Parts: sequence; structure tokens; C-alpha cells
Amino acid sequence: MHTFSPLLVIATFLAFVSTALADLVVTSPNATTFVVSGGQLPIAWSYSGPQPPSPATISVELIDNSKKLFTGPLALFSNLATASGSASWSVPKLGYVGANFSVLLIANVNGQATLFAQGPAFSIMPEGTAPPASPETTKPSASASGGATPRWKWAGKGVLALTTTFVVILIQL
Repeated sequence: MHTFSPLLVIATFLAFVSTALADLVVTSPNATTFVVSGGQLPIAWSYSGPQPPSPATISVELIDNSKKLFTGPLALFSNLATASGSASWSVPKLGYVGANFSVLLIANVNGQATLFAQGPAFSIMPEGTAPPASPETTKPSASASGGATPRWKWAGKGVLALTTTFVVILIQL
């Protein structure tokens, strides 16, 4: 016969409730962006829940979902104010190139590391790759067949790209 400590039951309940009430969502990076080795990775999140935020602080970790470069999470930041909503990581020039990275938002709840959010997979491209087009330079145009919406993106260095869900066309200017 198992007996449960009332304090353990209460602590577990409080951890569950605080996790359920706090809504943290990774907003950047997202699946349509990439960062270049040696550049800055802007990390952003939104919080909706009780005020002041609970948890008050979070840690940001990077994981390689493909597990080709490293198998566990890499701590990028710790004890960031949840309300701050953003941080920027300087990506090392070596060792972090791949197509399946994600950002995790972790908090310490009652002495336990608790995962609050995981962002979508994004890529880290090799040094020298043209930086991604900024959202302000994206101009939607008429819908293509199949429901995909083509967009013109300025890719920098004299390259204009027409992208859809299925096709990417580069035009050298």
C-alpha cells in the first residue's frame, strides 16, 4: 500500500495549476526564418496569464531535434524575467549549423524544471549565407494555383526571390 504525503500532493497540484494558467508561446524564431552562424538569433515569446507573470523567471534552451550535433539541451539564458518577452543569442561561428533546432522555455516550479513552451524547428545556416529577408520587405501578391500565396522577398546582395509553398525562383538583379 502506498501512502502519499499531503505536501507532495499539494505541491504537485500547484505545479500543475501554475503550468495550466501560464500561457507562454515562442514567437521567434519560427519555422519560416533562419539565422546565420556568427549572427544574432532573436528569441521572443508572449505571455498571457496572471499578473505578475507566473513563473516570474524562465530559462531559454536550444535543442537539436535531429540530435546530430548534440543530444541534450544547451542553456542559452537563465533567470530571464518572463515579462521581458525577448532575448538575443550570439550564434557561434562554428559548430551550430543544421535544419532542426528549437527553442525551449523552461521554469523552475516547486524545485522541478518544467517545460512551458517549445518553438517550431528552425535552421542555422553556415557563415556567409545571405541573411533572411525581413518581414517588412515581404509583399503578398495574387494567389497561385493550389492555394499557395506567392511572395516577393528581397534576399539581399542583388537577389529577389519569389517564394510559394512549393516553388522558389531567384532572380539576380
